[in-house]
Amino acid sequence: MHITILEFAPCADSIYHISRDREEGYISSGERTINIKSGAKLRPRAVGTYAGGKATNVARVMDRLLKAEDGVELELIVFRPDSPEGRYIHELQTQSLARARLRPVIIKASARFCIDLTDPTTDGESRVEFNISPRALWEQGALDMATEFASSVSTDVLLLAGNPPVVEATGEMAVGLYSDIVEEVRSRSRVISIDAEKGALAACLKSRSRPDVIKINADEHAGVDESLWDGFSGTLLVTDARGCRVWEGGPAGSPARVEAVKACPLYSTIGAGDAVHAGFTLARWVWGFDPIEAARYGQAAAAASVSSPDGTRGITRQAVEQFFIELERK
Repeated sequence: MHITILEFAPCADSIYHISRDREEGYISSGERTINIKSGAKLRPRAVGTYAGGKATNVARVMDRLLKAEDGVELELIVFRPDSPEGRYIHELQTQSLARARLRPVIIKASARFCIDLTDPTTDGESRVEFNISPRALWEQGALDMATEFASSVSTDVLLLAGNPPVVEATGEMAVGLYSDIVEEVRSRSRVISIDAEKGALAACLKSRSRPDVIKINADEHAGVDESLWDGFSGTLLVTDARGCRVWEGGPAGSPARVEAVKACPLYSTIGAGDAVHAGFTLARWVWGFDPIEAARYGQAAAAASVSSPDGTRGITRQAVEQFFIELERK
């Protein structure tokens, strides 16, 4: 089996831990709001820097969960600039993947550097965590290169994850990129799974060639016009803090509820949704689980991610399988 993952917004993600300090941290937090003194010099503690981007996260989790006997060829195709920053991100990705084949596609674009600030002593609704994440910025010609490249893609499973890039000339997001890719690859891919929101998701739902799986979170699901679901007959996976809901055959009926594992300790939720996407894909299409079992496996992957100080980089197959056994007992 061949699994292809497209990364349109690679980045270098840096994690920093901050503390409650009026001059060098944050003043207070509550109701998912963080107060920081204007002009304060934040002095967080650097934890680490690694290759980021939603699709990269998905690839990294799959890289750790696949076994040699699965017979899967895993490929991560990364659209990145040929610049010192772009090459640095490429090196980070190379270091983070053992099994997956990394294939760069050079485009005219700007590299992204993202920062995650977290107070690890906080938890639940009072958790202090926010992310500085600039949009991927492409030149117009890069869009043409992406769709042209898609014409050569042939795979068993295709995954698209994350927001599409912003076109530098217009300052607007290329919301039609995903639907164009799906349209181009539809006849040469058995399964297409996407994790997208707003305009990009709407364009895919309006397209003649719809994806087979849509994985989104509860806020993203709430923002979709209900009429757009007409004609979608695939699997819809909607995640939230308590687990996920699964619709099979379109969202016309009542969803099945899959509870999350109560992971302790909880270090960071960054990448948890990507772990669900990766775990569900492998369980459903590689190992032949039914949709509910596959969703449980995805939740187990998320639990392994949030309970590791290294997030998706710290996921192990053993931890995921243990969480999965716990969920199967419920």
